[in-house]
Amino acid sequence: MEELLRNIMVVLVRTKFPENIGSAARACANMGLGGLRVVAPERLWPEPMARLASTAGAAYLETMETFDSLDRALADCLAGAAFTARLGRRRGRLVSPRRAAPQILELAAQGLVALVFGPEDKGLDTAEVDACGLTVSIPTAEAASLNLAQAVMVMAYELRLTALEAGPESAPGPASRPQPASLKELAGLKEHLKEALVAIGCIPADNPDHFFRPFKATLERAGVTSREVRAWRGLARQALWLRGKIKD
Repeated sequence: MEELLRNIMVVLVRTKFPENIGSAARACANMGLGGLRVVAPERLWPEPMARLASTAGAAYLETMETFDSLDRALADCLAGAAFTARLGRRRGRLVSPRRAAPQILELAAQGLVALVFGPEDKGLDTAEVDACGLTVSIPTAEAASLNLAQAVMVMAYELRLTALEAGPESAPGPASRPQPASLKELAGLKEHLKEALVAIGCIPADNPDHFFRPFKATLERAGVTSREVRAWRGLARQALWLRGKIKD
């Protein structure tokens, strides 16, 4: 169980308040998650971070990694779960933390998984949500806006509870299934396939992202492997070649 949880990283994007970084570090320590990453934070002030992290979260602040873009923060992750309070079709299919937890743990058996949280005022933008394969929304009453660290703790608790209830015997081994595609591989496939679909006239060139969404959702839901990504990219490459977009 602990090994699975250590494969889960918390990624905070453009965080405004250092206190929330400290509180998130404490939540990671409380629930035994793997580590903390921050992307372009506004204020990395040591004192308020350390004060809210407490002794328990201090080690997570010491090993915390800082990145200038979400893509770089996710580069070594097999999957990501984006957290949003905003609804709508552009957010994709939303799942609750309780429903997401088993999926995240299953992926964590095979590699790193990122829990991605946006800034306190606006949350993640659509492109950042799209960079992750799973979109999670925490059910609330009318007061829908949770404190950032509270949202981290809600998901971390659900993950630990699910892992405890499943027990060590139910955890799939690393060789139990083919290697899933990483987020970087999947992003490359989506861009390549979108380019090919535009080239053959399947989707319009003036708004390809909108019309590509059904294809994107299918790829993310399918859980494609690295080998399957290579096969699909071969198809995209052939379509582009036939349309004269690439040379031999």
